[in-house]
Amino acid sequence: MVNLVGFDNLPSEVIAQMNKVVNIWKKHLDGRLIGVYLHGSIVLNAFTAESSDIDLLIVVEDSLDIPIKLAIAKDIIEIDGKPCPLEMSAVRLSDVNPWKTPGKCVFHYSDYWKGRYIERLSNPSKECYIVDNEFPDADVTTYIKLIYQQGIVLYGREIREVFCDVSDEDFWKAISGNIDNYDFHNYGPRYLASNILILGRVLSFKETKRILSKYDGGLWMISRVPDELKYLPELAMKIWYEGKQYKLPEEDLEKLRRYLINEIKK
Repeated sequence: MVNLVGFDNLPSEVIAQMNKVVNIWKKHLDGRLIGVYLHGSIVLNAFTAESSDIDLLIVVEDSLDIPIKLAIAKDIIEIDGKPCPLEMSAVRLSDVNPWKTPGKCVFHYSDYWKGRYIERLSNPSKECYIVDNEFPDADVTTYIKLIYQQGIVLYGREIREVFCDVSDEDFWKAISGNIDNYDFHNYGPRYLASNILILGRVLSFKETKRILSKYDGGLWMISRVPDELKYLPELAMKIWYEGKQYKLPEEDLEKLRRYLINEIKK
């Protein structure tokens, strides 16, 4: 039995970790911090401590200089994975209200970039794209859409003071714009099951006009894909939510990927 919870039922150590994130941003930005907003599986009542990340969007008054980015990243690394992996992006207030597609990040942190931050912190001359640049990121569109739908304020101004609603058209462009290149194997083996469920979520939005959790998107996908492929989202859910281990055949994975992409593009 998978134990999925929302914000009101989170373990105390997860709440403590989120509070530490807020305090890190307050420490480094002081009055330039507009707010810290929770999205992702927690707000969709589909969080499980065994596999879920804590997903955050931070809104700041203006750009961040490189020393500030590195100081924030250094502190975040100290609490990452204790107990949950952290993923967060920061955007300027002027870039979210009025809304401009795609969103532009002034800071990003995730497990994928953790090693690059560590390298840069130990070697200041080491190049790191997300430290040295501000960059457009279509994922910000999806974060804001979900925050406006049912996000949670951890610190700062109320959601409707800060964000404009993202239109369904902008949201659809963000989640489907580069769909031909979607790769189940992006970000390493840990994320294979998650990437399968995410592609199903993309198609589910096209047909339901609702943002589903990966869990609900997985159930939706099982009911939707051809019978001979149903076992793949079933196993992906067991891998992601129950920690089970299965080898998924590459030939069938490619059939599922092509099926979902073709349905998305119709």
